[in-house]
Amino acid sequence: MHQKDILQTPLTYLKGVGPKRASLLESELDLKTFEDLLYYFPFRYIDRSEFYKISEVKDPNVYVQIKGFIHGGQELGKGRGKRYTARLTDETGSIDLVWFKGIKWVKDRFDSNKEYLIYGKPNLYKGKFNITHPEISVLEKEEGISGKMQAVYHTTEKLTSVGLTSKGFNHLMENLLVQVKDIISESLNNDLVARYKLISKKEALLNIH
Repeated sequence: MHQKDILQTPLTYLKGVGPKRASLLESELDLKTFEDLLYYFPFRYIDRSEFYKISEVKDPNVYVQIKGFIHGGQELGKGRGKRYTARLTDETGSIDLVWFKGIKWVKDRFDSNKEYLIYGKPNLYKGKFNITHPEISVLEKEEGISGKMQAVYHTTEKLTSVGLTSKGFNHLMENLLVQVKDIISESLNNDLVARYKLISKKEALLNIH
């Protein structure tokens, strides 16, 4: 298939997307094709090389990454105060995880026998820390992510409801780059690239994601 044809492939055909997610990507972010997603850049990066123990969580302004087990999920409150809470524990203590949105998606999702990787910003509430809407994944599946800089992408509530959190975008980008990395052509002429010692367009796009 010609390069242009591949880049103009509708996102519904990208692994991990499908018709429902493709429709939301178009309506929420105006992303329709492989090329659109390729140029959907992250707005910041986070350092996934540092791990905290729960007992070390002391600053509400610092994002933390914690390994632990999740227990006791329950739905509490009504109306706007409705929330889902669970308890994250490690060998040093425990901390509450809280969701006000996407409760249906997160409810009954966790296995108390599995170790999870948690990433989020602590909040101090009534003298105790909790983490609201943390990023969560089974630890063994995240070994390739922890220990490096990770791109963070803007998303929306509707996209989050179908699993397209920032981390969900990370997975889509991985699938996309497998499809297009060998067909990304240079925009600048070779003399200009050599004169200013620029990296290639391909290298730039792979690195930014």
